[in-house]
Amino acid sequence: MMWKAAKATYVQEWERRMKEIQQVDQGAYNHLMEIPAKYWSKSRFNYFPRVDTLVNNMCECFNSVIVEAREKPIVSMLEDIRVYLMNRWSDNRQSIVTYAGEILPKINKKIEREFDKGGEWLAIYAGRDKYEVSSSQGNRAKFVVDLNLHECSCRKFQLTGYPCEHAMSCIRKMCLDVKNYVNKCYRKQTYVDCYQHVIYPLNGPNLWSRTENDDVLPPVFRKPIGRPKLRRNKTGDEPRNNGPLSKLARTGQQQKCSYCFALGHNKRTCPRKRKMEAAAKKVKLLLSI
Repeated sequence: MMWKAAKATYVQEWERRMKEIQQVDQGAYNHLMEIPAKYWSKSRFNYFPRVDTLVNNMCECFNSVIVEAREKPIVSMLEDIRVYLMNRWSDNRQSIVTYAGEILPKINKKIEREFDKGGEWLAIYAGRDKYEVSSSQGNRAKFVVDLNLHECSCRKFQLTGYPCEHAMSCIRKMCLDVKNYVNKCYRKQTYVDCYQHVIYPLNGPNLWSRTENDDVLPPVFRKPIGRPKLRRNKTGDEPRNNGPLSKLARTGQQQKCSYCFALGHNKRTCPRKRKMEAAAKKVKLLLSI
């Protein structure tokens, strides 16, 4: 339910989803209302970035790439990052050369999905590139689309930079070319322009020129107390144990004894086991006399 509120692209839909959450859990509703919606809901996102991503996967991907580099001294770390970016930019320049389309492939797939969903809507032309789009599924949902301004009242057209399902119904009705309504940031030429600059290679320390100044030495290394930290610091709402060797909390779980198979205790505190052990000790003591 929280994700439905986060993915709502206009305010009225967000408010409806929040009321549903409030009816189920008042505490969760209060917690979400304390966080400004512009940080987690598409209904408050700005149009400028042309992206509706809700998660920080791009940061996490880059962070996973530089895991080894982060353990090195700062100059070596920056050098590893430079080499990685130099190689990645070169690969991206080469891969786009053989691509024949005008719109980038991943955006093409999203556009195809929106085009298919556009068949569920009925567009009525009002004039001056404005349309009233209503649902063909029997509900009362309606939206206003302006193809000239590349806008839809659901806000998804403006957020993403490519036509939403409502705009697609208008494009289908008028037999227009979808490419004319896709933002230029998704075009092949823009991709080429982004990666046209070269990160040039550099010589190693063996070719550096010597200076008259003293060499800059690293600070004295002091090994801190305890085991070194390898994981990043997590925020308060992130789970603390998410590794392959992590253990689940036993809060709320009913214990089952592996000795007598009764519920409510474990093998260590089993009363039957204690009686058997006490009896065995008594027998052993009698036999030793």
